[in-house]
Amino acid sequence: MSSLILIIEDERLLSKQLQKALSQEGYFVITSYGGVEGLQIAKRENPDLVILDLKLPDRDGLQVLKDLSGFERMPPTIMMTAHGSVEVAVSAIRDGAYDFIEKPFPLDKLKVMVRNALRISELNNSLNAVARRAQEKYGVDSIMGKSESIKEIMDLFKKLTETDPKTILIRGESGTGKGLAAKVLHFNGLRKQGPFIELNCAAIPETLLESELFGHEAGAFTDAKKLNKGILEQADGGTVFLDEIGDMSLSLQAKLVKAVEERSFRRVGGNRDITVDICVMAATNHDLKSLVKNGGFREDLYHRLNVINFEMPSLRERKEDIPLITDYFISYFNLDLNKNINIIPSEVRKTFLHYDWPGNVRELRSTIERAVLLSEDGLLNPKYVKIEEGDSLKVQDGDDKMVIDIPHDDASLYKIERKVITKALDLHNWNQTRTAEMLGITREVLRYRMKKWGLLS
Repeated sequence: MSSLILIIEDERLLSKQLQKALSQEGYFVITSYGGVEGLQIAKRENPDLVILDLKLPDRDGLQVLKDLSGFERMPPTIMMTAHGSVEVAVSAIRDGAYDFIEKPFPLDKLKVMVRNALRISELNNSLNAVARRAQEKYGVDSIMGKSESIKEIMDLFKKLTETDPKTILIRGESGTGKGLAAKVLHFNGLRKQGPFIELNCAAIPETLLESELFGHEAGAFTDAKKLNKGILEQADGGTVFLDEIGDMSLSLQAKLVKAVEERSFRRVGGNRDITVDICVMAATNHDLKSLVKNGGFREDLYHRLNVINFEMPSLRERKEDIPLITDYFISYFNLDLNKNINIIPSEVRKTFLHYDWPGNVRELRSTIERAVLLSEDGLLNPKYVKIEEGDSLKVQDGDDKMVIDIPHDDASLYKIERKVITKALDLHNWNQTRTAEMLGITREVLRYRMKKWGLLS
């Protein structure tokens, strides 16, 4: 499809010459001899490119440019003038012009300028489309739940997306959705048009991690054949998400402190500081405070990251959200796997509610994916619902009792105790006093055992 070009030029001879030359290049060209008419045409036709004269009989070209910049989608604009000056050019570029050309000019020069402007515009449109899809995928409603803990998280997210925090620390167990939270904050925040670059600090060897973060100059080390920009530089104007930052080595933490504090760093092998405008989000499933006390994490980096911090709640802490999340994943995998599962047996829902989900939402997702894939006839077949701990031990509740099924080959007191305590807490909505009374122990003993099994935050 040919690009539409609007020429706003009061010199009719020049206007016709440009129209003919650009039409021969395969463009569809329309012309206007005044600024007011040109703006009306631009609103109606939504051109892909505007070629605009600086001096017009009814309106100053710079004012027309400002009006174009107020459009929902400003077309790339090339300014023409017979009275070129550095000041005018700077003013035009500042107001959003793509480029500036001084009359008289060779037609070939304008053709190259038009071609480049359209190519960059097409690229920007593609990037904007990608950004829009990401914003749809990671909307605020992508974090599902009606529990109080999720409501608190969403209230915080509303505040964060309306401002521009420079550092955010996200805590939580594996599988709770820390990465999803980071994407939601980015793609709904003030930096949503900028890049979002993620790096798992635990997945890359330390020898490569520094280069990935800061980049390197050509010749910085044996295999550094050419200059490479690190993710801090690539994310300029956007967000860097450092996942599993608690696994980063102390030596690399020391180098990261300056980048987080001053938004300034040097490439490996470089001798000049590079300054960037980025938001740094970091996530961890470790207790960074404890790591700081034990010398496993730098205190200065911890305080720089800990400006805004929150914890993604575990699934066992918000079991009332499990039915909603379950229904979502079944709908998602029905579409993704071309299935039609619409019947979920009550025993499956009951099992989901009673299970602790140590792998959190990630484990629930994979469990449902497998079951949907293998089930038939619209029924989520219980035999395909494989839960790691449930394969060997299951706690069921009756009207006035708990029934524990214990296989002969796996009668582990370790598992029995944990399941009984968890089930008793569930029955009493995690009220520790009432749970302790039911189990015939003191509240202090219950808290000790909850801490032992990782049930106490």
